[in-house]
Order: sequence, then structure tokens, then C-alpha cells
Amino acid sequence: MRLPLVALMGVLTMPLALGAAQAQTIEDNLILPNLPLEYDRGRNVSVLQRERPEYQAQGIRAGSFLVYPRLELSGGFTDNAYQIENDKQSDAYAIIAPSVAANSNWATHEFNLSAGARLRRFASETPRNETNYTIDANGRLDATRTLTFNGLLRTARATEPRSSAASPQDAAEAIQFQQTTASVGSAFAGSRIRGQVAVTVDEFSFSDVRAFSGARISQANRDQTLFRTTARGEYAVSPDTSVFLQGGFVDTDYRRPLSIGVANRDSKEFSIIGGASFDLSSLIRGGIGIGYVSRNYDARIYQDISGLAAEARLEYFMTQLTTIGLNVRRTVQDSFFGTSSGFFATAAALRVDHELYRNVLLNAQIGYEQDDFVNNSGKSKILRYSAGGRYLLNRNVGLGLLVGRDNRSTSGSAALQSFDETRALFSVVLQR
Repeated sequence: MRLPLVALMGVLTMPLALGAAQAQTIEDNLILPNLPLEYDRGRNVSVLQRERPEYQAQGIRAGSFLVYPRLELSGGFTDNAYQIENDKQSDAYAIIAPSVAANSNWATHEFNLSAGARLRRFASETPRNETNYTIDANGRLDATRTLTFNGLLRTARATEPRSSAASPQDAAEAIQFQQTTASVGSAFAGSRIRGQVAVTVDEFSFSDVRAFSGARISQANRDQTLFRTTARGEYAVSPDTSVFLQGGFVDTDYRRPLSIGVANRDSKEFSIIGGASFDLSSLIRGGIGIGYVSRNYDARIYQDISGLAAEARLEYFMTQLTTIGLNVRRTVQDSFFGTSSGFFATAAALRVDHELYRNVLLNAQIGYEQDDFVNNSGKSKILRYSAGGRYLLNRNVGLGLLVGRDNRSTSGSAALQSFDETRALFSVVLQR
């Protein structure tokens, strides 16, 4: 019962950092990939990556660390706070998001600490209020010039998107969960050969919520622990192109049965993906991987799932001032109802970033996802599009505006609601 790829499409989420920022047209899964698709060789710079020293936070020096405090204040409006098909409720809301990051400034090795909160409060529809936070520590040990080790510890309280095909459809309250992650890995980089390996343990605990009827919905049967390991080998066929092969294993262990006398969706998943990454002249860069995934459930009441797995991230540099990004991903996710084992989530998102002026950045995005349930006729289709911009006043203050719309249509017996929602968000960012 993991978030589907609609949670990946952060089409209505705009990075507001005043410095260089990474564009995301598809957000990461609830379960982050152990080894993200890498393709940057330092040859091209996207609009959001471009250095703007006069608008970037300088940080506060504390010994051998630089500390970056940040505060984001936002006001928004939605015409469908509960994201339901009928009896829509419009409402205004406010977001307060303080954060601080401390990054080492060492010649070798690296250590980073960060903490932040994101409080979302509605004017009238208070069941939709959210209280999220993240505490993160990660580091890298440079054993030699070619061999590094890294580790990460993180705990976070987050909110599952209402549009998630894995969430209870009759929940009135925001669905919140605690995720705690521990990860270790290593990377080797030779002249032509590069290897990476990562081992991660994720633990999820979901809070109970209230239904529209007022009844309590227990989510104890969604609590789970995942053990993940991934290994990748890469060979450079030229300075700008390499090919890779990646294998992964995921062991999912739910802490409680689905219900009394009914086993939960414990499973073991194997995947293999092959592809290439490239950074060609000043035109295009990216990575493409295509392979096979197989998820086998321990309980015989759930049908095993296997099929095509894919991931692609491409950036096209139309001009020095315009970057077009395309993200595609196809994964397996656990289902949420009956004895349906899971579904294939296939998503694609296109984003355009344009630098109108050095301190005025515009963006437009469109994303589409289709969820196809196994052993069930249910389908869910989600279309998202948005447009927005950032205005950087100076290195300490920035403004943001974003307007977008979501539309989900459903068919079959997946027991999912169709809905549409229009949102607008204005933000002010203060940072040092």
C-alpha cells in the first residue's frame, strides 16, 4: 500500500529556493530509489541549476560548517479541499515552513545536517490540516580518490496525497505517516568503470484517520518495513556516454495482517534494468533505463505481478535560457482494497523552465499517470498541469506564484473517486 506515481508528479510543487535548485517534474516515490539515475557530467547547466551569486544565500559560517536558515510563508486557495467528486468545499489555507541546514566545508569527506517543518492550516476545513517535519543526517567518507562510502539517517512525518490510489477513499482527514530511513552505500569510480551499491531499511507507520461519516479508520494494517538493496555497474563507452546494468531486491514486511484471518501483502521483489546515460554537447543530457520487475507475494490469495519496468530523465536545452525536462517512470505498487495484489503505475511529466530575466524564472508543467490494477478491472487516470514563476528580489528574499489543476478519472471496480481540483499558491521565502 505505497503511494502511487501520482505522488511522484509534483507538478503543483515549485522549488522556491533562491539559489540553484533541481527541477522535479516527477517527484520520487514514497520509496526512494537506492541509486538515482545520474547523468550530469558538468557540460550543461539547466535554468534552475544556473549559478546566480547575487541571489543565492551565503549562509552563516559556524566553524567548518555553513548554516542555511530558511523560512517559507505561503497563502493558497483550493476549490476542492477534500478532492472528492460531489459536494466540493472550497477553502483558503496558509503554509508555514521553517528549515535549517548545516553543510560541511571540508576539502575531503562531507557531512550534512538538516531539519524542517511544514505546517498547513485551512481556514474552515480543518480536517485537512497537515503537520509535517523532517530530520536528516547524511555523510560521505572519501576512502581514496576513487572509493567512497556514504550513509544516511532520516525520520520524517509526511502527508499522503489525497490522489494516491493507495489511500482510503472515504478518509476526511489528511492521511499522515512516519517514515524512518537508514541507508549505507559505497561507490567506485575508475577511468571508465563505475560501480555503486546501496542497502536501505525503511519503516512506515500510518496514523488513524476519521471518515466523512465520523467513524475511525484504522491504518495499522498499512504499517510496514522494507529492506532494499541495489547494485549498479556502469561502463563509459565515450567521455559523454555510458551504459549501465542495475539489479535490485525489495523485501516488504507488513507488521499486521490485513484483517482478522486475512494475510497481508508481504512480498519479495526483484528487478533488473539496463540502459545508458549521456551528456551530449550543449543539446541534450539524460538517462534511460528499461527492464523487468517481478513482485512475488507470500500469501497465495494475492496474484504475483511482473512486467516492464522503466525510468527515464531527459533534459533538452532549447536555448541557454530555456530548459525542457521529461521524466518517465513505470513501477509496481501495492493495492489498497480486497484481494487485489497491486497495480502498475505508469507516469510521465513534461516541464519547461524559462529565464525571462536573471531574477525572474517562469515554468509550466503537465503530467499524466495511469494506474492499472492486477486481477481487477480498475483503472485510474490522472492529468495535472500548472504554471508559475519566481521573482528573486535579492539573496535573502524571493516571491513565488503557482496556479494548477488536477483531474482524476476512474473506471472499473477499483473503488476510487473521480475528482478535479484547481489550486493557487503565493509564497514568500526568507533566507540567509
